[in-house]
Amino acid sequence: MTTNKIRSLHRQIGLAASLWLVIAAVTTLVLNHRALLFPPAAESTGPYGRYLLSHAVCASQPELVLVGTDSGVYVSESGGKSFTKVSLPVEASQVVAVAFHPNEPSHYYAVLRQHGIYSSLDSGKLWNKISFPSQSPIQSFQVGFDGSLSVLTKEGLHRRVQENWSLIPSTPSTGTSGGGRSLLRTAYNLHDGTAWGPVGLWITDLLALSLLMLVGSGFVLWRRQSA
Repeated sequence: MTTNKIRSLHRQIGLAASLWLVIAAVTTLVLNHRALLFPPAAESTGPYGRYLLSHAVCASQPELVLVGTDSGVYVSESGGKSFTKVSLPVEASQVVAVAFHPNEPSHYYAVLRQHGIYSSLDSGKLWNKISFPSQSPIQSFQVGFDGSLSVLTKEGLHRRVQENWSLIPSTPSTGTSGGGRSLLRTAYNLHDGTAWGPVGLWITDLLALSLLMLVGSGFVLWRRQSA
């Protein structure tokens, strides 16, 4: 293979790689700022104009429905026919779980991805943060029939009974599947910025812009050499 052919092949591979870098960078920015780039529908549509993440139906009053989205919590008192947005004490970037207390329809729970577990005793008017002993991301949340809380993280199963937390540790994996799941979770957290905490959004934005600058500057240099 001649030098010119190698250069031509290198250029084609570089262009293809640049295209994928641009796609990765642009989609990252779009996902990070989807609410700004694609404003939700009118408020009257309730949660359906947003990114739906969780929902719960009250066991004692089925007409009560809670919905968690990427921009907050919505409640329906008509079985889902109409919704009202619930005010939260912090900015709700992702409400990954919502729940009702089984014996108290006005007692709501909401799990905010970067802020923890919140509880309201008055149908969402006032909220209090529930102390949680782990810093690991919450992967699942349930309220028991007795009002106890169950929270699943990579550390294991956390349970709160009468204000006291206990932990049933996860069983360490001896095979490769556990390591694979851990690696996959790490990849997800790195991709969406969770691994860097509250500044993760800005870090992923900076990385995406850096990729675009890298591709753009490379294209300019290539054009100058070609000229």
